Parts: sequence; structure tokens; C-alpha cells
Amino acid sequence: MSNDLFRLIYVSTARPGLSEEDMLSILNTSQSNNDERRITGYLVHNGDNFMQLLEGPRPEVATIFGRILEDDRHGGVVRILAEQADRRVFPDWSMNYFRVDQGGGNGWMLVRRDDPIDSLMPAHVPRDLIYAFSKFIRQT
Repeated sequence: MSNDLFRLIYVSTARPGLSEEDMLSILNTSQSNNDERRITGYLVHNGDNFMQLLEGPRPEVATIFGRILEDDRHGGVVRILAEQADRRVFPDWSMNYFRVDQGGGNGWMLVRRDDPIDSLMPAHVPRDLIYAFSKFIRQT
């Protein structure tokens, strides 16, 4: 166990008119930055809002979150969880992307609103995190 492993989850509202190019830019930048900083994460976009989990060394998570707060592609950022962690929930995902299908497009993980999220997540993911992401997805 790494004693500086930290987990943070936030939600935010996407800027109106956010394009597919904007999303690709977010994902490419996130994956590159996260690899360098030993950050793993999971980003969900339901068309209107984002929910993201970041995990890694606390100083690195804090730096990334500071950049997120300044990003004008979204607003209304609300931190909903910030805690020390015993182990990573998503150790193999520098930044996985999950988009709720609202009639078009695709993503790294694409589901419809009625698909169970727990079938797409690793078996060891804590039930409370599965519940939180499932609830978020179904708000669409």
C-alpha cells in the first residue's frame, strides 16, 4: 500500500456546445498527463455533465484537480469525494472514458442508459463507487 495514494471524484457541467474534438482533446491530454504523473482515472460524460475519478499520489492529484478547476470546457465543479486509498480502483486506466449513448457517436466505453455499469467495471471496484457512477449515468 502506498501511503500517499489519494482518490478524488468530482462532478461538473459541460460547456454548452462541447464538441467531439473538445472531448478528444480532453482525453488525449488527460491520458498523456496522467501517464507521466502515475494518475489513473475514469471519466464519464452524460452529454450535459461530467463525473471523474482520479487516483494517484496526493500532490499529483491536487495538481491535476487544480487544472481541472481552471478548464473553461466545464463549470460548476463540485468535489464529491476526496480520501486516502488503500489501492487503486482502476490500476490499468490512465484515463478511461465512458459516454452515455444519446443517439450517436462513440467512445472508449459506450453504453446506453439502461446498461448496467457494474458489468463494465472490474470486479474489485467498491460497490459504493459503482452505485455513484450508476446513479450519475441514469440522471440523463
